Amino acid sequence: MKEATFSIALIRNSLHYAAAQGIDPKQLCQAIDLDPALLDQPDSRVTGATSRALWHAMVEQTGDRDVGLHIGERFNLAALGIVGYVLFNCQTFGQVIDKLSRYMCLFSQGVSLHITCLPGEVVCDWEVVSHVKNYLLEEPRQAIEVTMSGLLTVARTLTGRSLRPLAASFQHTCPPDISEHQRIFGTSVQFSQPQNRIVLEAACLDWAVVSANASLLSMFEQHAESMLANLNQADTYTYQVIREITQLLRGDVPTIETVAQRLLTSVRNLQRSLQAESTTYQQLLDDTRKELAVRYLQQPHTSIHDVAFLLGFSEPSAFHRAFKRWTGQTPREYRFSVRTKETVA
Repeated sequence: MKEATFSIALIRNSLHYAAAQGIDPKQLCQAIDLDPALLDQPDSRVTGATSRALWHAMVEQTGDRDVGLHIGERFNLAALGIVGYVLFNCQTFGQVIDKLSRYMCLFSQGVSLHITCLPGEVVCDWEVVSHVKNYLLEEPRQAIEVTMSGLLTVARTLTGRSLRPLAASFQHTCPPDISEHQRIFGTSVQFSQPQNRIVLEAACLDWAVVSANASLLSMFEQHAESMLANLNQADTYTYQVIREITQLLRGDVPTIETVAQRLLTSVRNLQRSLQAESTTYQQLLDDTRKELAVRYLQQPHTSIHDVAFLLGFSEPSAFHRAFKRWTGQTPREYRFSVRTKETVA
């Protein structure tokens, strides 16, 4: 299974924060077995093992269990490299979060960002990627918290205005002390929830970015798209299609035409490439829906009706039939079996 990788720029940003707290970055590099020379190679990427080790070392050496929150609070957009330059030159904050969602994998293949616009609200969901080997499936807290608190910092940096979330929630369990979460997000914060989520007022989408420059945006976007294409080349088409389906499957079923367009290829070429990898688009769509269905049903707060909607089924009955075909159980039977196992454990 492919392993999620992370930009060295994120490591460098954390080390800068550590230095500001009086911790020697060289000692941190030694503690996590990282060659400091990599820090000067902007295109370098590290594995989850390195990222996990850094978070452990940061918590231990700072004594701060909320270190992810605090790094996000002081997040430097330059840490995002070319993505940061794209964001600096967007016209509105709505465009900022759209581009952030598009290019997230350039700095983190472990988390994807999904944006849903509702009447009067915009919902930002950070999903821990599960179709790759990903340490965040086991230890998501620090990385998720730096990402979510970092969005507030990005908004303040680019627009000069403070985001005030209507709600904030995390999938991980509640820490002993959540006073810093409440201070930073300025709202009630919930834990052990189905999604890592921030809900914002839709009006923030129209906030102007003070450094907006359409010409520079076009130039930096071309660079970002080139980097995205290069990153994708290292992946099989199967992996790329699964990633796109996972990102797009939010109430509507993504078509092969939509996925091909996002991968900058033709439908015909995509079909041939998948055939060469002994699969089809429909097979990957079914497999991804099954995997997501199982994951959603393991989250007790997500209703079966909502699971059916998220997976693009027009009626709950259609989802019931599909899930029974996939697993031999109805959604309700599967959820009951999961709860029974948890009770026994």
